[in-house]
Amino acid sequence: MSHKEVWVWDCRHGLALLQNHRHSSALFVWDLMTGDRRYLPMPPATTGVGFWNGALLHAAGHGGDCPSSPFLVLYLCSLYSNGYCTYAYVYSSETGIWTETASIAMPSYSTGIDVRRTALVGNTLHWTLDNSFIFEFDLDNHRLGLTARIPDGMLRSYGWEVVIMPTEDGLLGFAGVDGFDLHLWSMVKSIDGVVTWTRRSTIDLKKLLAPEVVATCTVGVKPIGFAEEPRVKPIGFAEEPRVIFIYVRSSIYMLHLKSMQIEEVSEKGTYGSIYPYASFYTPGILGELVQTCEAVDAGSEGGLGSGGERLQSLFGP
Repeated sequence: MSHKEVWVWDCRHGLALLQNHRHSSALFVWDLMTGDRRYLPMPPATTGVGFWNGALLHAAGHGGDCPSSPFLVLYLCSLYSNGYCTYAYVYSSETGIWTETASIAMPSYSTGIDVRRTALVGNTLHWTLDNSFIFEFDLDNHRLGLTARIPDGMLRSYGWEVVIMPTEDGLLGFAGVDGFDLHLWSMVKSIDGVVTWTRRSTIDLKKLLAPEVVATCTVGVKPIGFAEEPRVKPIGFAEEPRVIFIYVRSSIYMLHLKSMQIEEVSEKGTYGSIYPYASFYTPGILGELVQTCEAVDAGSEGGLGSGGERLQSLFGP
């Protein structure tokens, strides 16, 4: 299987959710430790012009990071028919069937959901729409809804490149880079439903990156209002440990938010998104694990700890 044939939708609990778009558009769940794959039928009525995204979770009552535990797959599709409508389907590995759980009409000016990793906050999944609106799926009640909007002024300062993520205290937040300043924000909702965004911290990446990296990485904006592709931008996160991935020119850096340690973790290239996962290994299978990851263009993301945990990543579409 070539990495050019698959899209990565999510990685959690040592499992990856992928879609083979060249062979019947099959979905499958890949155990990244053993290499086992479980192929899923496509949800009904998900063909047509539109956008797709997905998420992979443990089934209720089956926590932890054991890949053999029952799992749920949430598959989202925004299909166009006189405007976009987004449908949510949930697959249970225990029943082996899909259930259409919710649908919602998109705003008239929307172009559909973004192909980026969802953020899990509590028991609610969040994803972005046009990189501006944030929608949610309540896993308890199986409801879709509009959560909030990131103001255009904020997005413009970050080159329209942000990553939504959970905050340390369990709120919904996002990260953006302005120049070399990494800003971490959290959402606050009042009792009457009014949403505001609060900047929690600013991290000066110039103090963390090597001087030669900073010297060769200029950030600018083209005249007449056309923004350049940001040369420093966030492209992913890992909930545990709290890590954010920063794209700097043609490299990816992994920033540990607790220790403020940063390290380069990928080969040179152009990356739009990253899907990290944590797994445990024994020395006898470490080489096999790395080879398995490279089969889908994965980079081995450092951090071999005494506890045997290895943080790695798959790159998305």
